[in-house]
Amino acid sequence: MPRARRRKGVPASAPGMRAALYVRLSRETEETTSPERQRAACEALCEARGWTVVMVEDDIDVSGFSRGLERPGLQRILSRLPELDVVVFFKIDRLARSTVDFAEIMRITEAQGVALASATEPLDLTSSMGRAMAKVIAVFAELESDTIGMRVSSAHEHLRREGRYTGGRVPYGYRVVPNPDGAGKVLEVDPEEAETVRGIVERVLAKDSLMTVAADLSKAGVPSPGHTSRQTTGKRSDSKKWYTTTLRSLLTNPQLLGQVIEDGKPILRTDGLPLVNRTPILDTDTWQALQAELERRSNPGDRRREGTSLLRGIVHCALCGFRMYTYVAGGRLRYRCIGRLKKRQGGERIDCYGVSIAGESMENHVEARFLESFGRLPVVRVVEQAGEDFRPQIRQAQEALSDLEKDRYDRGLFKGDDGADRYAAQYAKLEDRIASLKEKQRTAKPGGVVEVPTGRTFGQHWKAADTAGKRDLLLHAGAFVEVSPATKSGPAFDAARLAVRFGTDVRIGRADAEGKDVEAVIRQAEAAELAGGANS
Repeated sequence: MPRARRRKGVPASAPGMRAALYVRLSRETEETTSPERQRAACEALCEARGWTVVMVEDDIDVSGFSRGLERPGLQRILSRLPELDVVVFFKIDRLARSTVDFAEIMRITEAQGVALASATEPLDLTSSMGRAMAKVIAVFAELESDTIGMRVSSAHEHLRREGRYTGGRVPYGYRVVPNPDGAGKVLEVDPEEAETVRGIVERVLAKDSLMTVAADLSKAGVPSPGHTSRQTTGKRSDSKKWYTTTLRSLLTNPQLLGQVIEDGKPILRTDGLPLVNRTPILDTDTWQALQAELERRSNPGDRRREGTSLLRGIVHCALCGFRMYTYVAGGRLRYRCIGRLKKRQGGERIDCYGVSIAGESMENHVEARFLESFGRLPVVRVVEQAGEDFRPQIRQAQEALSDLEKDRYDRGLFKGDDGADRYAAQYAKLEDRIASLKEKQRTAKPGGVVEVPTGRTFGQHWKAADTAGKRDLLLHAGAFVEVSPATKSGPAFDAARLAVRFGTDVRIGRADAEGKDVEAVIRQAEAAELAGGANS
């Protein structure tokens, strides 16, 4: 039955009221007020005032600041307000950590005629003055919460700068060990996981698809980072399932360079460069080559799809020059030109009638030509050495300068009496560094390229690759296939209709025909020739 509303002017201390006790604790430690102590204080208040406790709810290991009102125990109390007269809590900061949340709770309870009572604070929340005082206390509770958060964050950053492990997920390739130089723990390279990372990187740079690499790792039962790979103790999950998303997240993590990450961003030194205080798993040249390869694969124009045809984007019609696409006729795969259809849609006419050819036979023929030309050749990856290229450092310093401005004006950091001085000093250091780096870049010596053998041949890569990986190898070799019209009828495959070419000139021609960056293709070819000349 719904209760009778408490009459206006009746104080919250009136006997016979039905009370709900609320207990909250973010993390139970020896320094905090235990749930038992909070509940005992609330029960003592109810007994002293003659209130009847009808429900007790708690939120343990729940932050009042980050969760707001979305706390299970608090929500259960708010859902039963028609059955209550008063909500009792240990202190205001147990009920809410922000002024906004406290004001919202007061609004909700007042609308239901329910009072709020603190077991340790002498407040009468049924009067205007009492509610005003409660809001003042809530302001200080929020300030205390912010101060604690800033102090903890500052302490964690200091420990990370010192090379200490402060908990949380451990980057794949590292493990937690006791600090050999003092208290606490540090991260060191895990030999087995680091070897796994280097093996993955080698395969990716050798043009193996992420899907193939992930499938091979899962099949071999290699432990993976998993979705939640590390707990606060540094232990890894038992997952041995790899996904392409897992690989991409792993391979783009700058912690492989030994960098220290805070809130998803590298911690920077005063000169604007990332802080490195642990042994890197990858060197800078390998990292840059890896990121370039991943970026190339993520380019919408070069993105591969599962189930793509082997010669998609490679085979063209000799009559009109348009690409040929796959279709199925009589249960068999075929390639055909749709240039005539495209032109007709644009209101133009074209002499091409739609050349077509048997797909499987053509793919087998192109595969044989590729393996004949490249199968025994070793696969090498061209690594561009930065030399005296200071542009990455300039970019990092400029990003650090932008982040510094956001830290002050958007995030409200650099508070306090000396905040402006600290901000100005760090800003000046970054500006000086940018100016110095730009001067060095102006007189920098150009870098070079070297070829690094992978230890595998094109034929070995072809055998291990899926369709998308094989297509990537063909594109890398500059494959270009033209199909001429059939000169005789019949189902027999006529290899004479095909013109199969490989090489840099073909890549340049394709890039020009498709409106891509021809200069980029030429620069890549020149880099490869320079590397070949240096090693000859």
